[in-house]
Amino acid sequence: MLKNYFLDYPEVTSLTSPAKKLIVMLHGVGSDGNDLISLAPYFQQSLPTCHFISPHGVEAYDMAPFGRQWFSLQDRSPDKILPLIDANSLLVRNLIEEKQKILDLSNKDTILLGFSQGAMMGLYLTLTTKDPYAAMIAFSGKLIPPINLSNNQTAICLIHGKEDDVLSYKEVEISANYFAKNNIKHEKLTIDNLTHSIDDKGIKFAIKFLQKNTNV
Repeated sequence: MLKNYFLDYPEVTSLTSPAKKLIVMLHGVGSDGNDLISLAPYFQQSLPTCHFISPHGVEAYDMAPFGRQWFSLQDRSPDKILPLIDANSLLVRNLIEEKQKILDLSNKDTILLGFSQGAMMGLYLTLTTKDPYAAMIAFSGKLIPPINLSNNQTAICLIHGKEDDVLSYKEVEISANYFAKNNIKHEKLTIDNLTHSIDDKGIKFAIKFLQKNTNV
């Protein structure tokens, strides 16, 4: 059974019943699920059959007295992050499976959408799942490649601001090169004059990507 704090997260129900897709929104470090859920109505205008959930990170943020995190970033070297993201990805996968059971959906009906550290977690989940997700949207993220790639069938969308001073937009090319090498379908957008955030241009690009690559 999942911990109560992990189950008590905000969600936006589908405008149609039953929902045909589940969109899992993974927030950035130091935030919580209440952050990204505010974007759900913007997506829902074009994706009315989707049910949105925005879970809180699995750990308390360890560099401030508030907020959540998916894994610690006190040491940001990839070799230190990898075991942390690998261990906690199992907890996130369990949460997704719990919601899938309730909605009678599966991975092929599930879209991951992450911002910053949430994008890092979403990309890792996508690449390590045996049953492919419908799609993955990564805003302002960074790829932590798994030791063993289990899935190259999920289409991935990379969106990043060129003025990002938290995670460089050059991470887009690093990720894209990895995806090309491993025959993973992907699209990318870098946005002028955008810092470490999500804007209307990025949302519109993500929606078009989902409409083109999934049956939403």
